[in-house]
Order: sequence, then C-alpha cells, then structure tokens
Amino acid sequence: MENLLYLFILLALGKVSRRLPAFPENTPQILNLFVIYFSFPATVLLKTKNLDPGPDLAVLALTPWALMLVSVLGVTLIARYRRWDRKTTGTVMLCTGLGNTSFLGFPAVAAFFGEDALSYAIIYDQLGTFLGLAIFGTLVVSVFGTSTRPSVKQIFLNIIGFPPFLALTTSLCLMKVTYPLPVIKLLEGVSATMIPLVMFSIGTQFRLRQPFSNVKPISVILFLKMMAFPLAVFFCLAAMKIRGPVLHISVFESAMPSMVMSGVLAQSGRLNAEVANAAIGYGLVLSFITLPFFDFLLKMFP
Repeated sequence: MENLLYLFILLALGKVSRRLPAFPENTPQILNLFVIYFSFPATVLLKTKNLDPGPDLAVLALTPWALMLVSVLGVTLIARYRRWDRKTTGTVMLCTGLGNTSFLGFPAVAAFFGEDALSYAIIYDQLGTFLGLAIFGTLVVSVFGTSTRPSVKQIFLNIIGFPPFLALTTSLCLMKVTYPLPVIKLLEGVSATMIPLVMFSIGTQFRLRQPFSNVKPISVILFLKMMAFPLAVFFCLAAMKIRGPVLHISVFESAMPSMVMSGVLAQSGRLNAEVANAAIGYGLVLSFITLPFFDFLLKMFP
C-alpha cells in the first residue's frame, strides 16, 4: 500500500532529522503550530463544506461517535485503576477515540473492498471521525491539558478559541456559500501540508525504546483501538442484523490505527505526546497484521 509506505518514509525522515544540526530542537513544536493554526483549519473548511449524508447511512456516521463515548468511559475506568495522571488519561482517550480513517482508511478500504466501498468510508470519516477530531479532540485537550480540573467556562473558552473548531463553525455558517476558485486553490494547497508535516513531526519525537511507564498506556491504546473496539462494533452490528458494506466498512474503519493528528493535539494540548507518537508509529506497523485479519473475518459475513 503506497500510502502506508509514504507514512513510514515521512516518519523515518523525521527521525533522521533529529541527527542533523540544521534542524533546531523546537522543530516539532513549530511544525505542530503550523498544522493547528493553518493546515488543519484549511482541511476542515474544505472537507465539511458539502456534507449531505443519506438517512440509510446513519450507522456509518454514528459508529465513530459511539466509539468516542466508549473511549471516554473505558479509559476513565482504566486510568483510575492504573492511577494515570490527567495528561496520560487524555492522551489515551485521544488515541483510542480517533482513528486514521481517511489517509490510511480510504486506500485500505479500496484495496480490500473495492473502489465502490469508498462512498461508505467517506461517510464514516467525514461525519464521524473528522467532525470528532474538531469537537471530541478539542474537548479532551481542554479538559485534560491542564494539571487541574478546568471550570466549565474555561473549557468553553478553550473550545471556541481552538482554530480547527473556529474553522468548523465558519464552514457550517458558509454551507450555502460557494467558495471562489482562488480560495479553494489556497485551501487545497495549505491543507495538503497537513499529513507530511504531522508525520515528519511525529518522526522527530518517535522513540522505539519507550520508558517502562509508557508501555502500559501504549499497549492499552493499541489493544483497544485496533482489536477490542472493532470486534465490539462487529458483534453489535451483527446482532442488529446489519450486513453488507455498512457492516464491513464500519468494522474495518474502526480497526484503523490512531489518527496522526492525535500526536499534534497531544503536543499542542500539553498532553503526553511521547505516548501518542509511539502509539501512532507502532499502530502503523501492527496494521499490516490486524487489517488482513478483519478483512478475513468480514468476508465470512457477506
């Protein structure tokens, strides 16, 4: 899969850059700021402009939101049992609640289920994961990005001041407005920088050898995100007698590794970025095993 190889190359380039004196120590912080203030908002303005879901595809749109809710409840219980600090708890919520359902998910769906299945993957991503990134991601960072529990007022101020959320609000307000061609070209150009900058930034911070304190949260992320959650989706939808592409794509997209933007949000939101970046890197490797497994499982339920 070309996209997966592309991600690995960017990850490796970021890792190599840490050994080059030309790149200053704060390179990942600068790249993350550019993504949060420019690349991500431009992507939001482009991708949320013409959402028009059909009522029969509600399962695809609601599944990722259900997983975000399960992530909050499940990770909260695990964090209390493991006595994690607030920053680690928020990081695990981000990485388990948000999956790489577009950049990796789209080509993976096309490769395993054919080009016709992409329309289902787009609904899952656009109305679920992508909106969740702007809303759920902002909430997690606002609540867990400080050492003390913030007030409702502070959470509200953090949300409305978050650039991607401002972009989402603007996009919804301009739903009926047609962007001029120069504006579209500008947004497309800025948006195109998001994936390479994010993966490069993750590579600069990614460490294969992790401190022992990071092993458990990373393991929890990988297990929940890439095995427990997709299996839960499979059994729930199968019990509801849902079959065909809706079942296949809901399960397959829920099995994607953690979204690469989780690392940026963890870094910019003062969470545990080291755990997030490691989970993203290891998740990409494990996807070579887990995705074929779920493909095999789903092919048994046409």
